[in-house]
Amino acid sequence: MSTDGRSWTCCLVVTDGSRLPPPRPSAPAPRILSSKDHRVLGKRVLATTGDELGTVVDVEFDPHTGTVSALVLAAGEIAGVRLIGVGSYAVIVQAE
Repeated sequence: MSTDGRSWTCCLVVTDGSRLPPPRPSAPAPRILSSKDHRVLGKRVLATTGDELGTVVDVEFDPHTGTVSALVLAAGEIAGVRLIGVGSYAVIVQAE
């Protein structure tokens, strides 16, 4: 039950207490990504200029939004807002 007295039996509870509506029956099943390597730790980090910046050793998340706040490399941090994507080969970030 929510703090305003409404029942949330129709919703899924996420670990931070957020509530999401249940999936629509007509919604397609989630795509399985197990055949692709989408792990971030240990991946090369490339800037959009092609420069290799290092390897990801950790990822920091904003606890309130769940967004990536920083990629941690041995040489320092890269702000999460620079993250463009994660592929099977490397993590791509916007060049400074």
